[in-house]
Amino acid sequence: MTNEPFTAAATLDEFLTRTQQALSVMRSRPAAHADDDADELLRADGTAADGLVRAVVVQGGRLESVTVDPGLSAQGIEAVCAHIVVAVNAALADLEAQVSASAQADVDALAARLGGLQEQSRRQVELFSQAMESAAARLGGGRTG
Repeated sequence: MTNEPFTAAATLDEFLTRTQQALSVMRSRPAAHADDDADELLRADGTAADGLVRAVVVQGGRLESVTVDPGLSAQGIEAVCAHIVVAVNAALADLEAQVSASAQADVDALAARLGGLQEQSRRQVELFSQAMESAAARLGGGRTG
């Protein structure tokens, strides 16, 4: 009799352990959205100059729009540009927080499922081992020497 079932179970356990380690590394990285469907992308906005400047960014770090109240033109172009930079940076910071939270939730859910699979595989290996020991005991007890 070979130990192939035990080897396969150990390999599965090792695979799940490595996968969970990889997920731990992923938790620290914000996820980029590969889909270009604008309706599915996360959005964030930022404001400056008491709401007179508004910037909207979408997932992937793209600027979607900038709105500037015409009344700000009296402050001069440099001041308006500075307000735009503040609004865009605020929007990007909000977007980064949203993306990180979304990715974290996805990774946490996957990690929880993998942890459950790992525990389930351990229980199955234990049950299989017990069944094999029981069968071996019955076979050994039924021999006449």
